[in-house]
Amino acid sequence: NKNSLFFLYWTGIIIPTRKKISIMKILTLNINSIRAHAESFIDILRAGEYDVILVQELKVETANFPHNIFEEYGYNVKVFGQKSWNGVAVFSKYSIEDTITGMPNYPDVNARFIECVIDGHIRVINVYMPNGDTIDSPKFPYKLEWMHAFTDYISQYLNSPEQVIIGGDFNVALTDQDVWKPANYVGIAIAAPQAREIMQSWLDSGWTDVWRTMHPNDIDYTWYGYRGRDTVGNRQGLRLDYFLANPSAMKSIKMCEIDMAPRLADKPTDHCGLMLKID
Repeated sequence: NKNSLFFLYWTGIIIPTRKKISIMKILTLNINSIRAHAESFIDILRAGEYDVILVQELKVETANFPHNIFEEYGYNVKVFGQKSWNGVAVFSKYSIEDTITGMPNYPDVNARFIECVIDGHIRVINVYMPNGDTIDSPKFPYKLEWMHAFTDYISQYLNSPEQVIIGGDFNVALTDQDVWKPANYVGIAIAAPQAREIMQSWLDSGWTDVWRTMHPNDIDYTWYGYRGRDTVGNRQGLRLDYFLANPSAMKSIKMCEIDMAPRLADKPTDHCGLMLKID
């Protein structure tokens, strides 16, 4: 635990007291293979701007995660990996406690969920939700089933006094405002009405879509595909990455911005980062 301690002097007695973190910056990023894009990810760690980083799509088993190439940058790391597919991890400059791997109420062979408590007071849930392919794909019912289970699971945290933040790649473009050309995504699972309805139910119940709340009229995206000519410059993207916050957390959130740097790296992932600032 890298927390500082300060000391309160009172009647000659030294009482160790925990120093509260005043500002925390959290990044969520789909890295699209931690090995293939290790160099650009190391650039993020080396810069040290982010206190906590939620990473999705590791594409490596837990036992084979390359801890050695990241360990010098001062982050604690928890990993829930899977060979060739999926995989999630949490990097933190502060303590990582009470780690849960896999959604407790949904048995799943895929590594899509990791939950933990950062610095003893902020609970984060890092998710890589199923893509679902197309609405007539056998993968689509799994997507909806997973999301329904997630609905049930997060309900316990909505009205908690604990600050709870959900971040990750949701693989849902919530509205047509989050899709560069909606007509191209008719019948595609990420824009399917059924998936949108489930996600909207989270917001209707009281979770906040932090970026959209702070940027109600902006047209911006967190994913730009590799196919096509200059999808970034031509603004051909989707908003698939999110932070959701319960009311307790929302009181402390001051900023939420898209970080284009990971997508603009020399050998980039196809996602931008999404940054959250808590004060």
